[in-house]
Amino acid sequence: MAVIRHHLESLKQKIFASFENVPYPKGRIAPHECAECEEVCQTFKNKNWKTIAPEILEEYNGVIPLFSPEAFQYFLPAYLIYSLNNFHEDDTVCQFTVYSITPSNKDINESLAYRRSKFVHFSFEQMSCIYEFLDLARIDENFKNSAKEISIGRQNLKEFIDPNFIK
Repeated sequence: MAVIRHHLESLKQKIFASFENVPYPKGRIAPHECAECEEVCQTFKNKNWKTIAPEILEEYNGVIPLFSPEAFQYFLPAYLIYSLNNFHEDDTVCQFTVYSITPSNKDINESLAYRRSKFVHFSFEQMSCIYEFLDLARIDENFKNSAKEISIGRQNLKEFIDPNFIK
């Protein structure tokens, strides 16, 4: 357990370091013009991913796909850190965080360009943090029922989405 705890702490430090200088998104946080996206824009407006209240992440656990590519890169580390602090499959923030970074085979077939646009600004170090996060989720006891989907999503992310590996 101490090894896993050390690994979690090490990954949190890597996330902070690799996302530290990501700029706050310039345009709309959630670009679609609907009531839900407007609420997301107002809620996350002027929020710093490093200090955003856990209650906001809990209440807005399912909005990650609504973020613009810039907002996705900016706010994802908050969701990753929250998930590492609360690593349970029954935690909806953890579930939606894993889901938002693991494209299924269906997602790849239906929305490859959309998925790629979400990760276009990510650095090699940031993607490495995401892979390490997924590797932890894949082997964690709490995610044993989702291990296959996480593995497929991780492979799809690397093969089809990751800007560092796209040919």
